[in-house]
Amino acid sequence: MNIKPSGAYAGSFSTPRRHEHRLPLWGAIGALLLTSALFLGVLATSADMVMIGAGLGLLAGGFLLAAPRLVVWIVIGLGLTTGVLVSLAGPAYVRLPWALSLVSFILWPLALFHLLQHKRVPLFVWLSLGFVLLCVATSVFDWHSLDEFVAGFKRYFQGYGLLFALAVLAFSSDDMRRWQKLLLAIALLQLPFALYEVIFLVPLRGGLEAGSAALDVVAGTFGANLRGGSPNAEMAAFLLIVVAFLSMRWRAGLLRTGPYLFYALICLIPLGLGETKIVVLLLPLLVCVVLRRDFLKAPMRYLPVILGFFAITLLLGYIYVTVMMKSTFAGVLANTLHYNFEQAGYGDAYLNRTTVLSFWWERHGWDDPLTLLFGHGLGSSYWSPSNLLAGHIGTQFARYSIDLTAVSSMLWDVGLIGVSLYVMVFFAAWHTANQLELKSLDSATRADALAIQAALTIILVFLFYNNSAVNILPYQVLIATLLGYLGYLYRTDPALVEMAGKPHRYSSHQQFFHP
Repeated sequence: MNIKPSGAYAGSFSTPRRHEHRLPLWGAIGALLLTSALFLGVLATSADMVMIGAGLGLLAGGFLLAAPRLVVWIVIGLGLTTGVLVSLAGPAYVRLPWALSLVSFILWPLALFHLLQHKRVPLFVWLSLGFVLLCVATSVFDWHSLDEFVAGFKRYFQGYGLLFALAVLAFSSDDMRRWQKLLLAIALLQLPFALYEVIFLVPLRGGLEAGSAALDVVAGTFGANLRGGSPNAEMAAFLLIVVAFLSMRWRAGLLRTGPYLFYALICLIPLGLGETKIVVLLLPLLVCVVLRRDFLKAPMRYLPVILGFFAITLLLGYIYVTVMMKSTFAGVLANTLHYNFEQAGYGDAYLNRTTVLSFWWERHGWDDPLTLLFGHGLGSSYWSPSNLLAGHIGTQFARYSIDLTAVSSMLWDVGLIGVSLYVMVFFAAWHTANQLELKSLDSATRADALAIQAALTIILVFLFYNNSAVNILPYQVLIATLLGYLGYLYRTDPALVEMAGKPHRYSSHQQFFHP
């Protein structure tokens, strides 16, 4: 039978010849390269490293849009190691994190396009997007300047593209397993870099005789700052989270005892090389979270495990008090209470982690409900003596460090509503992880969900400890990776898909570590 095509399919069914499209394609590529060369040439004449970095990121983004997996590799791999690259390469590369932030923003259009089409997206992902929209709206309503808004948006959301991409893009379990191995490799790298910092950088800060002030520089690949303020606490949080994942995989029988002890030991040693005070709080908290159900079911069986981790905590506390501080437990405790809960300022600042909250409250009230509830706009509270992009409120209260913690920063920037929405993200993520831990049929998923709950606890503590959640790129990459992976588990877990009445193809989550 001879069927005559019609409509859109009318005409010849023959395949177009390749040479018919070759010239237009190469012409487009040539035009793009020529335009890019001219654009970079103009930027190079400005000698502005920020603008040059922005231009390179913009041009690279056009090509990286077609390779989201490569972007994830770059953001995770360099996001957790760029700090040490900058500290070793010198001040000429201090803007390198800006370029990496621009690369991470490449994931936004792809991820948001799929996010709006997906039906199985956990609540915490939608709340994260809602937080972004709220921050933009409050900033527009209480507008100060474009520079402040752009800098604030970059600092707050430089990891969100990774979060959305991992949660909604069609990455496979093989992709996830490779990125998990990348994270493990970076965790193991903390030890050699921490040793390098102890041997070569600590003496430049006064040596062991200077106590914790010198050992503050030990921050692994997160970056050492000889002037102080190195992200050593963020390195400690990263290592503890990795140990939590290792422990849960070992407990589920997915990791043999030998490799588990080796990996865990390599991750724990750096905690005793640097300023480990926060670990004394985080380690027992982590153990209580991951073993809470097991301890209630069989307390005598898990009591030795809990006591063992508490012994490690005491050992780290002893190292900190006697070796670093050269003091006593009573003296360190009194000093800690003094500059955290009394009137003494933290470091050179006028405020500390509690007075920074009361200071905000004293300057806001129901006589101005809009700023109380919605803040002064993104970036308004940021201040740094060496940064030209300080916020207008931060400049007004210079040396006060009103942005000392993430909570205080957000109270000034986006108000009570913004802080509440941000915290709701993590409570919703906890609920999602709890669903996976209780209902998933996959042992690896259950183990990872429990480890993610431990990580969420650490993240919530850090909101009141420092401002890394809204300022420091490596830590934001860590948070985004955790939440994005949780979104991936929720979206792809067969048990939850079946409960939701969706058709699915069972794909067992492969083992992360091969014994």
